[in-house]
Amino acid sequence: MLLMYNLDLPQSDGLLGICNGDCPDYLHTAQNMANTGTFGRLLDGEVHPYAGRMPGYDVVLAPLFLFFDDFWVKNFAYILQIILSAISTYFLAKTAYLVFSSPKVFYLTFFIYAINSFVTFYDLFILTESFCVSALVIGIYLFVAGKNHWYYVFSGAFLTWAILMRPYLLPLLAVFCLYLFYVHFYQKKKHLFNVFKILVSLNSIFFISEVIWTARNYHHFNKFIPIVTDVHAGLREGKFLALMEFVQAWGGDMVSWNPKAEITLFYKAPQINHLSTKYNSFEELPAYIFTSAYNADSLQKVKLLYATADDPSTTEKNRIAADLQVTQTLRKYRNSFIEEKPFYFRVVAPLSLLPKFLLHSGSYNISNTPFAQQNLFQKFIKISYSALYYFVLLVGFSFAFYAIFHFKQIPIAYWLILLVPLYIVTLCPLALRRIEYRYFITAYPYLTILACYMLNLVLSYFIKPNQPRLG
Repeated sequence: MLLMYNLDLPQSDGLLGICNGDCPDYLHTAQNMANTGTFGRLLDGEVHPYAGRMPGYDVVLAPLFLFFDDFWVKNFAYILQIILSAISTYFLAKTAYLVFSSPKVFYLTFFIYAINSFVTFYDLFILTESFCVSALVIGIYLFVAGKNHWYYVFSGAFLTWAILMRPYLLPLLAVFCLYLFYVHFYQKKKHLFNVFKILVSLNSIFFISEVIWTARNYHHFNKFIPIVTDVHAGLREGKFLALMEFVQAWGGDMVSWNPKAEITLFYKAPQINHLSTKYNSFEELPAYIFTSAYNADSLQKVKLLYATADDPSTTEKNRIAADLQVTQTLRKYRNSFIEEKPFYFRVVAPLSLLPKFLLHSGSYNISNTPFAQQNLFQKFIKISYSALYYFVLLVGFSFAFYAIFHFKQIPIAYWLILLVPLYIVTLCPLALRRIEYRYFITAYPYLTILACYMLNLVLSYFIKPNQPRLG
């Protein structure tokens, strides 16, 4: 309700949440699935099969389209996201209790996560984030609880659903399998056949889904596509894809709706046209990004050509020609950077994305009103949420240093909780070079658990200094 107040929701048309960004794409593919049975995009009056994303979100929206119009589908989606998010809050706290065996950590996790805005914000959007985090949280709880084979079956089902919305979570499932094998075979000394049955229980739903998805893709595209076609949601070759990959190569932010991103020097998303940006000229970029093939003036010419390719007043023929020229030029510049500065490409560039991914206000999205124009209550809320974000970020990651110094005392389940945020911060900025802030929300719940565990250690030290400090 606080976020809805800050975001002026419900909207004038009665919508409980917001639909922008990728929202129309999800509605489009879900409606096509409901109307034709095909997960695809409408082109030239026909639905063409699509494999740029997996249909994890569409399996929720498509059944709604069978009975309701666009307006009610969106509102029902918001309501379902809010309900599942609330339920997952309890399961996250229960996971903390099962791992750390501490009622205090349970209550700290429950209340600190319950009041967060960083994840909760996405309950009000038609995007995969809300359902994905909820599915991940419930799936990992069932995995940790692991009371019987059915727990693992349902854990695998929720984890599969999360993977169908965010395919980059797939390696976590492989690590969970290794964890199960180690715990049940080496620690609990179970027979290998019993361990195999547990692994089958965990992976059965994923295996069935993967067989259906891969067979469907081979039928439509005559290619082996087990996950998705690419990391850019099937974005077609052209100037924008070439621009994103050029900026990524030297460690720039390619998120065109982030006013702090380097890509805005070339192109600004329409929704931020009214905002000032961090960079105003190519001369402000680090000197190391330039090569013998291009300098600041060269990039300025590319920018002008890019604008021509986007200009609706230009003839279609000239726009196509400009698009092709921009694409070829940026590909040439990117290859030049990789060849001339391999150390910067492989080491400096990804490392420079890491602080951009993590170090921001943490409350950048909780109000439509600029901070200077907010009332005192709104300013207090924003500052408080920024403080909460940095508490979770810094104290949560401090657990990694604590664990190193107490390596022999740390149970393997503790490392399992740490694994999720470490994987996300390694994958997104360092491997994929994609640093949309929303990608971090799959790590946030587990950093919250770790931050609450560390907070409990500190409180226990001062309140009961003679008590053992390990949960």
